[in-house]
Amino acid sequence: MLVQRGLATPEQVERAVLESRARGEPIVTRFLALGIDEAELASVLAEKLGVPGVDLSRSALPTELLDLVPRAVAEGDLILPLSLEGDRLHLAMSKPADERILAEVRFVTGREVSPYVACRGSLLRAIGEAYEARARSAPLWRGSASASGAPHLETVVPYAEEVVETAEPIPDEEVPIEIEPAVPATPDRQAGAPLVLAVDDEPEIRRFVKRTLEAKGYRVELAADGQEALDRAEQLVPDLVLLDAMLPKVHGFEACRRIKANARTRHVPVVMMTAIYRGWRFAQDARDTYGAVDYIEKPFRLEDLLRRMEEALLAGGAAAAAAHEEDDPDPRIARGREHLAAGRVPEALAELAEAVRAAPHSPDAQFQLGRALRAAGDAFGAMTALERSVEIAPRHLAALRALAAIYEETGFRRKAAEVLERALPAAPDDAARGAIRRDLMRLIA
Repeated sequence: MLVQRGLATPEQVERAVLESRARGEPIVTRFLALGIDEAELASVLAEKLGVPGVDLSRSALPTELLDLVPRAVAEGDLILPLSLEGDRLHLAMSKPADERILAEVRFVTGREVSPYVACRGSLLRAIGEAYEARARSAPLWRGSASASGAPHLETVVPYAEEVVETAEPIPDEEVPIEIEPAVPATPDRQAGAPLVLAVDDEPEIRRFVKRTLEAKGYRVELAADGQEALDRAEQLVPDLVLLDAMLPKVHGFEACRRIKANARTRHVPVVMMTAIYRGWRFAQDARDTYGAVDYIEKPFRLEDLLRRMEEALLAGGAAAAAAHEEDDPDPRIARGREHLAAGRVPEALAELAEAVRAAPHSPDAQFQLGRALRAAGDAFGAMTALERSVEIAPRHLAALRALAAIYEETGFRRKAAEVLERALPAAPDDAARGAIRRDLMRLIA
């Protein structure tokens, strides 16, 4: 990344790697020794780790904040309090993905924590100097390049040409900035680029997401609370919603539920982001109960977020295609269903195979083909078609039930039970759920 941005040559990077190993020190320290600007390094780390970065050399902070974290803890965990915004503590860290540290700070301070990545060597120096300033009763600590006497943070995000300065306390409203990505947008997204609605109550996170995604070729709109997210989703009907779980006005989970319940936006995939509701149980409930297509914990790696966004966009496209088919069904599917009901299996197979060739991403075409293959005695061909149907439409209840039945018929009882477990959240009412549970209990008894 440093080479791509023209900040270092491949030879310099290789030499820095070798020297960091020989000296037993972080490679970022060697990059600083090469003369690479700290803001640039923090921007690279921010992009890699998926959190905003902070340039401590140009920052200043009130030393009274240090009373929140004992010096021994700050030096041991490499953390430094930066500012308070209501009940939220902004924290410089060398390892912003370390949930153990974040959980401890939340517990000790009683505040939610927003992590910022900082260069390790600069962070070590800042911790020592800031706590020494507090011991001298100095009201303010300033980084070596900070020219202002007022408390402020120099936050950085990927591809930043300039550093965004925020006065203390950090204002709620977003500071407008001109965005000029240093990396050109992906060519195949120049026209008709996917529109992403990014929702987060933290201005720095919104700026970070907007700048990063626009540099990757997406169009991005922003919302700062749950109600604004609902209003903008209704207005824009975006291709994807990135939705924080903890939002003012309307909670993120409730906003997700309303987006998926709205006929205008129900086919829009929602990827939820959270720093609080962690673990697979929250993730599964977010999918099953609220309709989120994915659930990612903060801080996240940028490449992981982008990959999961691409998967969500594919899922959203399939759902939209399925909805279109419901409004304008393929006549071959209808004819195939009629042939199958009349016992004309070869004719049904011919019609439905044509329908699948014409629309391989149609869950209904795959489902009906699976039924026809099962009637023809081709159990494994039916499995393939039905698996494809529920892969495209994970909540296709009829396809899930048919798939479970054919797994049971062929002796794969455990696999049949697994599919029935997947079918439970798709059941529309208590009666359907009861029938699925009875079949499930029979299989596992």
